[in-house]
Amino acid sequence: MLFFLALACTVSSSSTVLHCDLTGPALSPSESAPGSTVVAVGRPMTEVWDTTVRVGSTDATVSSVDRTDCDACDTCREAAECNVCGTCTECAADCATCVESASFVVPELAPGSYPVVVTNLHAASSAVTLVVTPADTGADTGADTGTDTGDTSGGL
Repeated sequence: MLFFLALACTVSSSSTVLHCDLTGPALSPSESAPGSTVVAVGRPMTEVWDTTVRVGSTDATVSSVDRTDCDACDTCREAAECNVCGTCTECAADCATCVESASFVVPELAPGSYPVVVTNLHAASSAVTLVVTPADTGADTGADTGTDTGDTSGGL
């Protein structure tokens, strides 16, 4: 009896993924109600599909990742062969106007202080604090708004 041993050939490829610290993030605003949008500014930012924001133990919805005025910085960093994770002193002037941010929706959480961590393909941030405030229900509380003019003449 003949046995055939079939060997499968596999081709492997690898890519370099840089892991570094995400600087910041600075949150704006640093206090917000569930359902509101908060912007986390830090670097390096990538794309929505690989960015997560965790508020406490709850994942927030990332609505956008923006890189504003970063074209000159990116071009310079590429020409200077700087990696995305490091400081590139040669490009400091070109990168001064580059602002990288991720916007996220505050998840439904009880009021309190929560650590926020942003992660993406390259980086993870240190935790920063977001204060979750009570949700604004928009309901009329019946409270006096102080807009009373005190005129009791009835228009006479």
